[in-house]
Order: sequence, then structure tokens, then C-alpha cells
Amino acid sequence: MELLVAMVIGSLVITLVVRGLGLSLNLYDRVAAATSTMDVRFRESLWWSDSIASLVPCTDVSRCVVGSPTSVEGYTFAPIMSEPGKRTHIIWRLVSMADGIQLRYEEGRGDGAGEVTMARQLPAGARFSYLDPDGSWRSEWNRNGDNIRLPDALRIEDGDGIVWAYGASEQRPYGREDYRDMLGLE
Repeated sequence: MELLVAMVIGSLVITLVVRGLGLSLNLYDRVAAATSTMDVRFRESLWWSDSIASLVPCTDVSRCVVGSPTSVEGYTFAPIMSEPGKRTHIIWRLVSMADGIQLRYEEGRGDGAGEVTMARQLPAGARFSYLDPDGSWRSEWNRNGDNIRLPDALRIEDGDGIVWAYGASEQRPYGREDYRDMLGLE
């Protein structure tokens, strides 16, 4: 009889341990799913801000930053897929998909080109804006070769003006041996 009681108590303990293990694994799966999307969003926001911060000022007219409401094109020292520190051609695009607007990153030209579509969904009406030196936001940058300096900052905003992403250039606004910004002659 004592053996039977010990076996029943042992089986109850084993049942509780197995149930607890199953519950903790289920909870772990839910937490892992939530944190993995947070990690991806954090990484994508770092990619955006790093590539914008290291945009290269104009070295010649064909290598200037050019921007529209749906794309920004230029050269950066912080590419996502290539070696950091190397000047690389990039394009950030807002692409309409079936489930909304997504941000797409394109790097390089020709056969070595690559692209990454970001996981974060943007609202309908998302667009790029460019901060000029006088503090006003513009919807286009250097579209006709009218502005060879870097924008002070870029952002992605929705139709209501809510900012979804922000990046500021950390480079000198002009390329080569141009010291207008240091002399206050902008």
C-alpha cells in the first residue's frame, strides 16, 4: 500500500513538472516572438540612421544627394551589405506593397547590387522630407542640380506629419575643400 501511495505521489510530481515545463516553453515562445521583432526594428532603425548620418557630400555633380518624396539617392560610408568605411552608392525607396508601404534599401550598382526590404510597415501617404539650412522641410532635394550641399536631416513622415524615422547628416555639408559652413558664408 505504501508503494502505491509513493507511486501516485511520484506520478503527480512528474505531471506537475512536465506541465510546468510546457507552460514555461509556451511563455518563452511568446516572449521570443515579441523580442525578435523588436530586435529587427531596432536594427533597421540603426541601419537607417547610420547610412543617413554618413552620407557623402558632393564630390562632383553626378555624385550629389538627390531626393524626392518617394526616394533618396546618394553615397554613404555606412553601407549595410558592404564593408563599412567604403563610399557606396545607396537608394532608400518607399515602395507600395499589397499590405502598405515599406522602406526598401538598395546598395551598389550593376552586378554587385543588392537590396533589403525593411520589415516595418509604414502608413499610407508616407514620404521623405529634407531639412534645409534655414530650418524648413522640403519635399525634394537637389532634383534639378539646384542644391549640391547635404540636407541637414531627413525624415519619413505620414500624411498627418507624424515622423516615423529621422536621420541627421554628420558629415560636412559641402564636399572637397569648401569651407563655407565654417566661415558662415552659407
